[in-house]
Amino acid sequence: MDETPPHLAAVTPDSGSTGHGAVDRIRFAFSEKMDRTDAFRWLAVFPDRKIRSTGWSGARTATVEFEEPLPADTVVVLEVKPGMKDSHGVPQPRGRILVFATGDSIPDGSIGGGVILEDQPLGGAVVELLPAGPDSVRLLQRPVLRRTVADSGGIWKLRWLPASGEAWLLRAYDDRNADRRPGESEAQRVFPDTLRLQAEQRARDVGLLTLYRPDTPGTLEGELVGPPPRPGPVFAFPLTIAEEDTGYVPAPDPATAPPAQAVPDTGRFTLAGAGPGLVRAVFFVDRDGDSLFTAVGDTADTMWTLEPWALVDSVRVEPGLATEIPAPVWPDTLTPWPAPDRPDTAAAEPDTASAALADTSAAAAPDTATSVPPDTTVAPPLQTPPHREEP
Repeated sequence: MDETPPHLAAVTPDSGSTGHGAVDRIRFAFSEKMDRTDAFRWLAVFPDRKIRSTGWSGARTATVEFEEPLPADTVVVLEVKPGMKDSHGVPQPRGRILVFATGDSIPDGSIGGGVILEDQPLGGAVVELLPAGPDSVRLLQRPVLRRTVADSGGIWKLRWLPASGEAWLLRAYDDRNADRRPGESEAQRVFPDTLRLQAEQRARDVGLLTLYRPDTPGTLEGELVGPPPRPGPVFAFPLTIAEEDTGYVPAPDPATAPPAQAVPDTGRFTLAGAGPGLVRAVFFVDRDGDSLFTAVGDTADTMWTLEPWALVDSVRVEPGLATEIPAPVWPDTLTPWPAPDRPDTAAAEPDTASAALADTSAAAAPDTATSVPPDTTVAPPLQTPPHREEP
């Protein structure tokens, strides 16, 4: 039974060669008979070229013809993807990256570094080089200029780059299914720093690129501007915005809700547990000192108010990353809220033993019920469904 994986034996033009002019076809020779599939399934060309046809000779040699010739004076990078199978179905476990030039030279610039998934080296991660370009051009519309795959230790390098000051961006993703596309369920990130190589700096090490799993929460950062409308400590909490969301409706926290996060006296805040995805941040003045967003009022009133609150809405948070948000704007007015129901003690039947004890106590002590006013400044939170989770 054949268990030996196939490998690429030769390519024409040769890897590392120069001066080929306008190339319109490339020939690949393999170590054994292959499953004769079209080249678009196993070959990537940079700069991108549409493949016209794939011709096989004896199942060992494939000739790939392009719709248009590769331009003159161009560095051509070929990627033979992993997973290509021989005629017995045995796949090649690793891909190959090759280079030749239609012009007379191959540049020697390079960018390298490492990639980790949160805190572990990410072997097999894909790192791509994209043109920086204007923000009006979506990233998905930009061509991939180079691509490489990190080794088992997460180390990667993009080679054969011109040191001409051209501006680039890096995109990295966890290519678990080896399809060379960043899927929605795969950790991925476009790094915002613009990269360039110059004649005096032909190689750059960008250090560690950190990816986060798609469900990893991020943080919200910002700073309060000016004092809140009422004195007291400010607390805040983030809320994820669901697809069916129709807008924020303020309501008191239940007593079982996790405490909100305190905003330092400096006003500079970092809210953990945000998202990922579309989120909002709720700020409030904690008038009753319980770290929860509640309603407060006088027990004699039938209408209370929610603690002073403000909102920053519809902020996009990337997995694991910090997002700067604007300062919340405090409304001038308070939000009315119905006072909690009080038990009707007048209608209750007194317990005989308790009543007798009360009579005895009343005879032994002066009546002070009317001389000590109740504390009516703060009321317990209303019992409503929870609306946030522990960060």
